Amino acid sequence: MPFLSYFITPKGLAEYGPEDFGAAITADNAKVVDVRTKSEFAHGHIDTAVHIPLSDLKNQISNLDKNGKYYLICATGHRSRAAATILLKNGFTNVSHLKGGMLAWNRNNKIKH
Repeated sequence: MPFLSYFITPKGLAEYGPEDFGAAITADNAKVVDVRTKSEFAHGHIDTAVHIPLSDLKNQISNLDKNGKYYLICATGHRSRAAATILLKNGFTNVSHLKGGMLAWNRNNKIKH
């Protein structure tokens, strides 16, 4: 994965702030995919999230429905942007991510660690 994939928003990626992300992920058939490490995921995650670390995403992509709605999340938004690049390049069309990641989510929802 090219390093710049972490910082460039790919064409076709919808971005949500933490205020709107909660409402968006409750939509029908929405799948929240947390791409952080196992350790990060274990320290707290969105209840409905499925854990697929970014490092495993290419190996797991065949298990995902290309027609599904995917909401990606990581710690800061960089890895979820890179994950979105992978999905979009593989024919997925309904891909979103949380700008600012779990840091923004926790700050918005006033969760203390």
